[in-house]
Amino acid sequence: MISRLRSRASTALVVAVWIGLGVPLFLWAVGQGTPLSIAFAAASALTWIAGGRAVALWLRSSPPALIPPPATGRGAERIALLVCICDDLDERAVVRSSRQDVPVDVVLLDDSRDAATVARVDALAATHGWHVIRRTERSGFKAGNLNAGLARLRGRYDAYLICDSDVVLDAGVARVCGAALADPTVAVAQASPAASVGRTRFARYFGPLLATHLGVTRRGRGAHGVTAFLGRGALVRAEAVEDVGGFPEAVAEDLAMTVRLRRRGWRIVDADVAFTEDYPIDYAAFRVQMRKTAEGAVEFLRRPGRMRGLRIREGLDLALETALVPVTALAGAATLVTGAALAGTGTPPPLWVMLVSAFAASAPLLPEAVRRARAQRVAAGVAFALTAGLLYASTTFVVLGAVIRTALGRRATFWVTPKTTSQRGVGATAGLLRDELVLVPLLAVSAVLVSGSLVAVAGPIGPAALAAVFAVGMLRPRSRADRTLAPIVSARHLAAVPHRTLSAAPRPALPTRSRTLAS
Repeated sequence: MISRLRSRASTALVVAVWIGLGVPLFLWAVGQGTPLSIAFAAASALTWIAGGRAVALWLRSSPPALIPPPATGRGAERIALLVCICDDLDERAVVRSSRQDVPVDVVLLDDSRDAATVARVDALAATHGWHVIRRTERSGFKAGNLNAGLARLRGRYDAYLICDSDVVLDAGVARVCGAALADPTVAVAQASPAASVGRTRFARYFGPLLATHLGVTRRGRGAHGVTAFLGRGALVRAEAVEDVGGFPEAVAEDLAMTVRLRRRGWRIVDADVAFTEDYPIDYAAFRVQMRKTAEGAVEFLRRPGRMRGLRIREGLDLALETALVPVTALAGAATLVTGAALAGTGTPPPLWVMLVSAFAASAPLLPEAVRRARAQRVAAGVAFALTAGLLYASTTFVVLGAVIRTALGRRATFWVTPKTTSQRGVGATAGLLRDELVLVPLLAVSAVLVSGSLVAVAGPIGPAALAAVFAVGMLRPRSRADRTLAPIVSARHLAAVPHRTLSAAPRPALPTRSRTLAS
């Protein structure tokens, strides 16, 4: 009850503030009486809505009281750890994830095309007595890989522990999540994510934002009655997967699976256990991740009918969360261009509006900035808020390009975030900034033609300049070994050991789970 009241109070407060600021904004726009002022006000309002939602989630994100699941069953006992691999194998992470404090069978779902990675996967499996599943036709992205593996394993397990190759699961994930599945209505027990120790300066500085942001978002949404499947670090009931017809073969398969399960009445719960994963290793990898997120979001939003059957509150929350990245990029670009065009016509927007928009855009970063200010000093928090804000602003055009292409009908792509630092040089940097090189001239010329002043060029050039600064300044790696990961046998030694691969033909049941994995 207290959590629900807190949720309603925080939402009411944010709505009241938004209305209090929005009314004078639109009065100003109407007073100007131009299409530019109306467009500027509408774009600013979208940014304020996104920022207001982030603040509301933060206000109601106090840790909820943990309620043990009802003891109506024994939970999941036969568990398979499914590791999805696509040319991105991290042997040490997989080995650590396999060391659960209850028995699990490890199955490597390998979609790799690189011959060297295939050999490493085979060698790793041979050394530990694990199984490898490969498919002849790679379709359906990560979900297709999962479905192909589940088709071979059907009937052998109570639940599947979903894991990416860079994920490190805490030793108790299988046990804690398995106990949560004692409730027969629970389909997914989701562990909490955090970034692993960064191997580059970029990852070490920005990586902690992952745990803070997702923690605040998940607790805030949980207080509102919404818990989502993240696509990794989760135990999924085999019966539930069968009931919904497998994983939806989409780029944002986690979001689509959340909707499928909820429409069928299955519950998704947060488990009091954690996992870590790699943060993008450099700026180029960060842009790839943002592009994938934007394309997956637009692909999902193009078919709003798939959310029919959800509660209104739940459907609205999922739609807002999904639209966050593409909408803020569109709104940010529109605000900059129309604001610069208004300045070119001699009627610049009020300064207070720009300040509110800047605060709203940075709202998702504030919890981590406050955490750093408390743990270190105020200057560290302020510096992080400024730097991270500039980082996300610099991706405006890569996200905008992804949104435009996908909205126009181009199929979304499951981009695998690179695990190695990018090459430097003029050609590599120009390729990285391809979206800026295409979109900025178009927007700049349009703004000048509309306003009749060269001052309007400043709008689209700002984010492009930031992108260039990050591309040149952050691509230089400062590598450091991740000493938190246990060493493994060398790849050269592993390559000489035979292994087993599950073929398409029926196979007997997998052997009894080995306790040696925990050694």
